[in-house]
Amino acid sequence: MPSVPKINQLPHELLALIFATGLRDLSSDAQRPILALICSICHHWRDVAVGASELWTTIHISSERHLPAAQAFLERSKDRLIDVVVDGVYAPEQIYSSAIAMITAVQTAPHIFRVRTLTMTLYDLNIYNVFSNVYRSISATNLASLSIRLANDFWPFLGYPSLFENTKSLCHFDTQGNFLTVVPSRADLTTLELSNYSPTHVDIQKLFNASSCLEPLARPNEDDGAPITITAPTTLKSLAVSVCYTHSNGTSMCGCVLDKLCIPKLEYLEELAKLQTLRLQRCRITSADQFFLSLKELRRLELVDMSPELVALSITRDSIPSRRVEQ
Repeated sequence: MPSVPKINQLPHELLALIFATGLRDLSSDAQRPILALICSICHHWRDVAVGASELWTTIHISSERHLPAAQAFLERSKDRLIDVVVDGVYAPEQIYSSAIAMITAVQTAPHIFRVRTLTMTLYDLNIYNVFSNVYRSISATNLASLSIRLANDFWPFLGYPSLFENTKSLCHFDTQGNFLTVVPSRADLTTLELSNYSPTHVDIQKLFNASSCLEPLARPNEDDGAPITITAPTTLKSLAVSVCYTHSNGTSMCGCVLDKLCIPKLEYLEELAKLQTLRLQRCRITSADQFFLSLKELRRLELVDMSPELVALSITRDSIPSRRVEQ
């Protein structure tokens, strides 16, 4: 009578924990083949793996051939929260297909209420519309993180229909362009990442209005000079901005809103552009941050109502040549 390997003598829960540990640091597309390998070792391992719903909570779909495995993952994850990655959605011949997108949307729609994170990298707006048409009447009640990226299209200025009926638990949102109509609820939003987006002051106001924790923010009124109150969330402490055009000193038609914003609780600013003029008001950045050193093109720095640490910041000619600091 053949002896039973010692690893197979372990309780099912402990063996499943070993499997889960092996999957922990793998990307979503790497987990599927590893689970297939585990299930192919022996009947015992397969039974343990299939019965452990926590192993099947990451669903990665990037082509038609992934659909059968995705269905198995959806079934084996049972009632657990799941993480879904939709990357491309192309046919076997590497052609992006609306038909495959429709199958994917219909397959995942009954499980949207269980989705915890959804990452979508889609070919264009036509593919997005396929998912929107299927998902739009569904409430994503457990969705905490949503990422939507389009490979060959930008969001139009007027926006597109919402992806879901409800996203009341959404905390993190990563997208392009005009996101205001894509996400119906931003009340609990704590992290926002935007690219290919040129917001107006109205857009910024709408963004801040969706937050439950607000603080006054003022900008000049271009018509009569009277101040207009704009509000910003007090929880905003880190800001990363990428500007795709050069800001030059004295340009009156810049169109950028950065120089009009005052965020009292800001503690970190990352600027990825060739800024030549930067005006900071009541910013809590200290000399320890030294983020100014990354602004290689900065020639004019205006500090208004700043902390003593920042006002006392030493900007030497050797480290930052020909720069002007005003208080």
